[in-house]
Amino acid sequence: MGTLWFWLVALMISVYVLLDGFDLGAGAIHLVIARTHEERKQVLSSIGPVWNGNEVWLLATGGTLYFAFPVLYASGFSGFYLPLTIVLWLLILRGIAIEFRDHIHSEVWDPVWDFLFCSSSLLLCVFSEQLSAMLFAVFLSTLRAISSNRCGPTFR
Repeated sequence: MGTLWFWLVALMISVYVLLDGFDLGAGAIHLVIARTHEERKQVLSSIGPVWNGNEVWLLATGGTLYFAFPVLYASGFSGFYLPLTIVLWLLILRGIAIEFRDHIHSEVWDPVWDFLFCSSSLLLCVFSEQLSAMLFAVFLSTLRAISSNRCGPTFR
C-alpha cells in the first residue's frame, strides 16, 4: 500500500510541476516579453482560467503526505519550515498581483503588480526547485529509516 501512495504523491507533484510551470514561466517573462499594457493583459489572461487550480495539486500533495507518510511529513515540514513559509508567501504574493491587477486600474499600481508578479514567479522558481530537492532527500532518507525499522511505530 505504501508503494501505491508513493506513486500517487509522485503523480500529484509531477502534475503540479507540469501545470504550474506554464504559469511560472509566464510570470517570469512577463516584464521582458510584454511591453505594453495590452500585451501584459494578454499574458495574464492566458493563465487566468487555470493558475489558481494548479495550486490545488500542491495542497493535495501536502494532505496526502500528512495521511500516507506522517513521518516524512513531520520531518520534512518541520525541518524546512522557513523555506516552506517563503514559498507560501511567494504563492500568496503572486496571487495578489494577478488578482489586484485586474481589480485596481491605475498608472501607479499597474507597474507594482507587474513587478510583484514577475519577481514572485522568478523567486518561486528558484525556491521551489531548491526546496523540492531538499524534500526529496528527506523523503529518501525517511523511507530508508522506515524500511530498516529505525523510526516510526513498531507493530509486533
